[in-house]
Amino acid sequence: MKEFQLIDEVMPDAPPADQARVMAVRARMLSDGRRHRLPAWSRVALTAAAVSVVLVGGFIAAPLLGGPGTQTATALGPAAVLEAAADRLAARPPGTGAWWRRELVQVLRSKAMYGFTVEQRVEEVLWVNREGEQRTERGDVSAKPLTPADEQVWKDSGSPKLCEPSDDCQIGRFYFSPVDQVKPVANLPTDPEALKAELLKHFPVSGKENKEAWLWAVANWLLLNTESTPGTRAALYRMLADLPSARVTDGVTDPDGRTGVALMYGGPNALGQIVIDRDSGDLLALQDEQVPANGLDDVGTFNSYVVKQLGWTDEAPGSD
Repeated sequence: MKEFQLIDEVMPDAPPADQARVMAVRARMLSDGRRHRLPAWSRVALTAAAVSVVLVGGFIAAPLLGGPGTQTATALGPAAVLEAAADRLAARPPGTGAWWRRELVQVLRSKAMYGFTVEQRVEEVLWVNREGEQRTERGDVSAKPLTPADEQVWKDSGSPKLCEPSDDCQIGRFYFSPVDQVKPVANLPTDPEALKAELLKHFPVSGKENKEAWLWAVANWLLLNTESTPGTRAALYRMLADLPSARVTDGVTDPDGRTGVALMYGGPNALGQIVIDRDSGDLLALQDEQVPANGLDDVGTFNSYVVKQLGWTDEAPGSD
């Protein structure tokens, strides 16, 4: 029996439940990850709860019995927030249009030898059509001290050049494509275990690669630089969350101030982050932070790909 269809019989006047919300509620109510066969009365109760409970920004909001309005209840843990976001993303149909368009701003922060932090930014738009043809549009690099305090140190140091427009500004010039042969990406599995198995078919046989680190790099590439479907992207989130060395953290912010739930991989000296919108499951940013192992703060970098737009469109390159 499909338990969540019982609502049609028990509460015929209730509005239909959004599929993604029902999936998220059911997963948390059966929280140990195993499927149990519940008595009929329990299935009815869960069905009613699934229709009544709504996930709002990482909290559970539900109308109180015998009282007006909606109250916010206990905050969900980071893993549950990620799972709910992945559910909503997976429920989205593949896009339509002739071109897949990804617009981002790469932000690189590094500390100069004079003791102040410089932020470089560059805009980039990647276009991919249905035949796999790619085009890239990249803007000019801008560079400035990160904070007013950094600007004062920069001035006190004689206002040295922050970035030459040719050789010194390396930001946005190189992309790592760890597994180009995984194509067409639109046909990749939407189940996390099946997706992992498919990707590992391309794992280098040299024995020099770490499987976890390799999967993390491939997932970053698939999320940022390919037209993978919403179902595959949600499966990538779940695949990475299951890696032994990965963890999920809520409240992570990108350079534009947008806050989401994040997948984390690495340690105190090299940390990768995949920042995800809590409500839609969309990718907000990919970020890497490098901190010197000796504890000095005069090196180190923070690199973020801040996603502005991503998806299929009927626009074409050069149409603006």
